[in-house]
Amino acid sequence: MMMKGRGSTKKTAVPDANGLYDAVFSLSLKNILNENFFKDKVAKIPETVGSVEQYFGSFVLPLLEETRSELCSAMETISKAPITTVVSLKSKKNKERLYDAVVHHRWQNRSSSSHDKEPYETFPGDILILTDKKPETANDLLKVGRICTFVSVLYKNEIGTTLKLKASKDIPVDDDSLKKSLFLIFLTNVTPIKRIFHALHMSRNLKNVKEILCSDPGVVKRNCKLGCVQQNKKLSPCLLSDLNDSQAKAVSTCLSRMHCNHKSSVDLIWGPPGTGKTKTVSILLFNLLKVMKCRTLVCAPTNVAITEVASRVLKLVKESFEGDAGRDILSCPLGDILLFGNKERLKIGAEIEEIYIDHRVKRLQECFGQQTGWKHHLDSMKAFLEGCVSQYHIFLQNELKKKKEMSNVNEIKKKKTDGSKLENKSFLEFVRESFKSSKTSLRKCLSVLFRHIPGNYISGNTLQKVKSLSRLLDSFEALLLQDNVASKELEVLFSHSVIEDLSQSRMNEKYLLHKKRSECHSALNILQNSFQQLDILKKEMGKKSLGGLVFAKGFSNLLHCF
Repeated sequence: MMMKGRGSTKKTAVPDANGLYDAVFSLSLKNILNENFFKDKVAKIPETVGSVEQYFGSFVLPLLEETRSELCSAMETISKAPITTVVSLKSKKNKERLYDAVVHHRWQNRSSSSHDKEPYETFPGDILILTDKKPETANDLLKVGRICTFVSVLYKNEIGTTLKLKASKDIPVDDDSLKKSLFLIFLTNVTPIKRIFHALHMSRNLKNVKEILCSDPGVVKRNCKLGCVQQNKKLSPCLLSDLNDSQAKAVSTCLSRMHCNHKSSVDLIWGPPGTGKTKTVSILLFNLLKVMKCRTLVCAPTNVAITEVASRVLKLVKESFEGDAGRDILSCPLGDILLFGNKERLKIGAEIEEIYIDHRVKRLQECFGQQTGWKHHLDSMKAFLEGCVSQYHIFLQNELKKKKEMSNVNEIKKKKTDGSKLENKSFLEFVRESFKSSKTSLRKCLSVLFRHIPGNYISGNTLQKVKSLSRLLDSFEALLLQDNVASKELEVLFSHSVIEDLSQSRMNEKYLLHKKRSECHSALNILQNSFQQLDILKKEMGKKSLGGLVFAKGFSNLLHCF
């Protein structure tokens, strides 16, 4: 769509931003059931417009027709819709058509397959019907004498029993007729439509919109052949093989725009249901993230749409790391992907939880915690390598105290009956168990850290240091587990300082164990120095560290982050 010229100020008369409910509620039940109601009112979206106002205004009536169509579809299955009983209904003083309602805490799903569905839960934006009879068909609501009013949910309490409602018309709450039973029936939720409706009216900086609408068609249509060729070479062959020609062309064309000098550019990927639009967009986003390293904000009008795209991109990222030898402790880094939104409405499952912001913050808090963070684990491992002998003697002292506390004869008998041993661990057993526990905790912390922090905070040099440390720890543990290691000799060996040179000593035959111990200690110091930059990340988390690919339902609230 293009704008004819910049000078036109012609406007289309449309309801204002707060008028969605008024516009919908102005429709009678007969209007909603009439599929041709907007037939003569909705015009074809023009290819050229005279003004920005005309452009936005041309979408309003089609949006209202979409709302009418959704309500009509809900009416056709009203006998199966969730329903509840109204306990009380009171009008808000000095508030036109606003009511406080208390409803039964359980909604009944009347569908024959309701046992397979989750119980209905009220949300703001729900459109309900208030009626005095349980209808089997939409025509039942048209009967004379029936109370039938559209209401929208503006607010609900935590358990959903207290609702603030806006009605399509006045409800005579003091009338004796309302002493009869009243019911609320769920039809649909118009929150996505409401957001679109507001976007068509909100005051905004229209500079970008005007750039697109008023741009030179010749400039926009011009292709940058070099950009396309360069980009096609970067695309993963295995990903392109999963796309048909049309899908591959769509991905290549969009990515090539990044190399063009066009002043403004918008591409539309479209097609009927089932033609692979989500798959195409997912591969496009994967390339923007992994190949072009672009910061990208992905928005969708519904929670289902955003979680579907996010899960597909996440799957592509994980598959790209499968079979990558040497990943070990680093696993699959996901810090550059982030998902925003309401957890309950997004229905966050295990498959996408690790990129959800609340989960990420929780895991990173553990990695920076005083008693759970990377500093704690590195210091603990260093302290063990330096003073495992003294730690062993402290362990023996603690065991001796436990034995004294168990001096009661009956408890000793019970211990013997249970077959438990009171003998102490040897130094070798203590070292093997303690080292394994410390190494496992350190690995787990580093794995979580590298999985969840943005990639720009970890240099390639730091990655190599982590890999080197991992190999050294494995080598040291392998030497500890050898059958020829004697406990007493090991205790004497580890009594020496980690920095002491034993290459010329009489214990030369055990020198390799001491050498690996010393190398591990040195690698821990080097890595700890490299990690000092992570203190900067801790201060910046929540400001600039949103990641390279951010998924969110909605748009404007996240723009300040980019």
